[in-house]
Amino acid sequence: MTRTDVQKLYSLAGGRWWDPFRAVWELCTSRRAKDDLESLLQRYITPETRILDLGCGTGANLDRLLRLGLPFGHYTGVDFSGPMLALAQKRFGDVPGVTFSEGDATALEDSGERYDVIVATWLLDHLDDSDAFVNGVQRFLATDGHLLLLFYSRPRWFISFWLSPLGSILVRADPVPEREVSRFSGVLARKTYCAGAVTLIDIAASAGVEP
Repeated sequence: MTRTDVQKLYSLAGGRWWDPFRAVWELCTSRRAKDDLESLLQRYITPETRILDLGCGTGANLDRLLRLGLPFGHYTGVDFSGPMLALAQKRFGDVPGVTFSEGDATALEDSGERYDVIVATWLLDHLDDSDAFVNGVQRFLATDGHLLLLFYSRPRWFISFWLSPLGSILVRADPVPEREVSRFSGVLARKTYCAGAVTLIDIAASAGVEP
């Protein structure tokens, strides 16, 4: 898959297809993962927290924060899909302390800003060399910050033989291989779901492990 392939996919129907698809996907494969992610957000987010949402799409993670009633200091959502960001802006543009920015999550400029929580959901499965991305983006974490990752991982064989082709066709997603996950630095906790098809990882900047 290429970056252009993914952009074209998420521009279909102005990006409106993604939210219902994501809801069905999470219901079928990762309901507990979604609940566990929300528990981590509740643990780490305070009224002063600075949040960076990479591959924010239509703002699903911001919607989680608002639905959970979690106040935060500032939220920045980054995505390279203009149509998806337009939907996010339409839904949440009036929320105080929220900024959306069109850009490539794999090529962020370092402005000196550091974030208490960085979250990336359903992003890694669109990337090549996800380990390089995960280890590189940790430089944007504040001293005691956390990087929360939810992604499509390689499931056991009896699911992989039909799910992997389906994921590649429908959403241009390839499961993140174990060899890359094993190279993520600073991993504090890792959980898998649906026979390994979904992985949730909590990475702590305080682990102090260099890539």
